[in-house]
Amino acid sequence: MNDKPAGWYYVGDGTLRYRDDYGWTEYYMDTKDPRAQDWPPPQPKTLLQQLREDEAARSTAAAHRGSRVTTLFGRRRAQH
Repeated sequence: MNDKPAGWYYVGDGTLRYRDDYGWTEYYMDTKDPRAQDWPPPQPKTLLQQLREDEAARSTAAAHRGSRVTTLFGRRRAQH
């Protein structure tokens, strides 16, 4: 169907665009992005999964950090 395999392609102006088995997608990446330095960059679904994992780790760390701060200052939230 397509003459090119799925993957990232340079489309000009320092931009990469992802092409899947059905054609061009809406996923773009700047060539200066650190993820683009290792060729080929990960597929968009891999990038999205990594983003979700990073967000979950940050929110867990923020919740833990918040409990440490309240312990430090001896304040506790009122229980509802």
